[in-house]
Amino acid sequence: MRVGVVMYQTSLTKGQELVAQRMVRELRREGTEAYLITSVYHDNEEVLPIEEVAGRGGYVHSFDEALDIPVVRVASRKGDWPPRRIVFTDFVSTLGRIVDDLRLDVLVTHSTLWNGPEDAAKFVEWRRNQARDGAPVRPIVFCHMSHFQEPSDERYDLEERTFRQAWNQVSLPMILKVADFVLVTTPYEKESMKKVTEIHEEKFVLFPGGIDSAFLEFGHPADFRRKYGIPPETKLVSFVGSVEERKNPKAVLKLAEMLQKKEDIIFVIAGRLEGAYGEEVKAASGSLPNVIVTGPLSGGEYLGLMKASYLNINLSRSEALGLAQIEFMYEGVPVISSGVGGQSWVVRDGSTGVVVKGADDLAGAASAIASLVDDAWKRDKLGRKAQEAARELTMPILIRQLTKKVSSRLFLGEHAPQRELEPDERLIEAWVKRGYKVAVTTKKLLVDSAKGGAQVVIPLTEIVRFKHHRKFSWNALALGGALSAALYLVALLDAPARQSLRFLLVSLSPSLSADIARSIVWIFALLPVCISFAFLLMTATEGYQITYGVRKKLFLPVDFVKALRIADDLTPRSLFQSDQVP
Repeated sequence: MRVGVVMYQTSLTKGQELVAQRMVRELRREGTEAYLITSVYHDNEEVLPIEEVAGRGGYVHSFDEALDIPVVRVASRKGDWPPRRIVFTDFVSTLGRIVDDLRLDVLVTHSTLWNGPEDAAKFVEWRRNQARDGAPVRPIVFCHMSHFQEPSDERYDLEERTFRQAWNQVSLPMILKVADFVLVTTPYEKESMKKVTEIHEEKFVLFPGGIDSAFLEFGHPADFRRKYGIPPETKLVSFVGSVEERKNPKAVLKLAEMLQKKEDIIFVIAGRLEGAYGEEVKAASGSLPNVIVTGPLSGGEYLGLMKASYLNINLSRSEALGLAQIEFMYEGVPVISSGVGGQSWVVRDGSTGVVVKGADDLAGAASAIASLVDDAWKRDKLGRKAQEAARELTMPILIRQLTKKVSSRLFLGEHAPQRELEPDERLIEAWVKRGYKVAVTTKKLLVDSAKGGAQVVIPLTEIVRFKHHRKFSWNALALGGALSAALYLVALLDAPARQSLRFLLVSLSPSLSADIARSIVWIFALLPVCISFAFLLMTATEGYQITYGVRKKLFLPVDFVKALRIADDLTPRSLFQSDQVP
């Protein structure tokens, strides 16, 4: 399976961008070829000249060291409308070249109000129409993750709110109709999207952002405290996010003013300062000795802040999910939340944190902070519950659930080559790895070979056994042996050639005796077979040999051992050899 994840720009701080990047990173950790398809912008700054991208066929493919993933940057520009969005140029045709060049069979688009998801949906439907008419094109599974929020007059002015309504009424239903799967961050988002258009329940996949648990293992709280001169005994109440009106960081300033007498509390506001609002927050913090405004943090600084924090606070006026809150919870830090949008699902009042009465409930937030600062036992109890809840929302868990669904759709879906199942037969699970496509039904084991041959259909009742096996590249050894044999014959039968080689060796190293030079000639003849033997051992594939029918055999790599386990469970006797049960 080869996956392209489409997002309008990259970032080291913004939620939607981080989800897309982490999705690619985790897919690759799981052994899936995955690429981020994005614009030439990083945090709204151009990182690659548009002219260079346009001159190279519309996209540039490279490995981004900062993001630690392969990135495909496409021709793009900042749009005048809608705000905060980027437009991909001629994306349908560019996407066609990317899909063909990288041999993608899954596309995952992110966000709303921009042309990436719209053009991807058009492209996918175009390819499906071609396939229906007999064209030899790859089947594509299409997933869309909107990070959907309903247009709100509290967050958007009239002009932007009505445009969002128009986009939701016109573009979003078309995208959702084409999509095989719709990824939602919370159950509440699913219910909101159902109001936009009819969506079959089976299309929805719960995907709550996904925290990078491997990344969160790093970071040192002492380093963060040292950098900002914070005493070790001080309790940090942290706000993390874009410093903008929607996130409501001015409420944190008011809380700091209300709690100035509690000298053991420091409020930290961390994140990119957005426009005039961000500058106002920075300026106002100057008169409050218990507030530190850091601006954007590096990855290590962010981790250090999380691990150093006593509480996290989010009094946002609008929030689809709140990825930062899940990350703080993963570190055992309780969250004080306004409870808006997805926050009401992420933070459970009295269990994993405290939910106050909205973004303007400063009295409730101040009371919660003071109470938890004075009661470490209660704070730690909330922290343990928060950590338990967050550990179920890590990116590895979410990606495995998603790839299981996508693999099944690739193998037996509406847009895959037709595979008939019997009326009383159902698909249990499918996998797409290493060029193989493997599925288990209640009656059969289905395998598409890595070389693109015909599908092998093995009735479970015909399977004799599974035997642990190593598959070797015997052709390489045969080639090496043939070269060694040829060199040996030349050295044996062609005296002039043998003498010339000995003379060359003595010339290169005068200290060599004639006898040693003669021995090296014969050793040289053995070199190809030795190299090919080493290659044979290094490229051996571990797996299982399936014996079925009348002495028929099929090899599967060890990656598919789960398929064999399921098949084994569906038969009355064990198919694994007694000493080879995985």
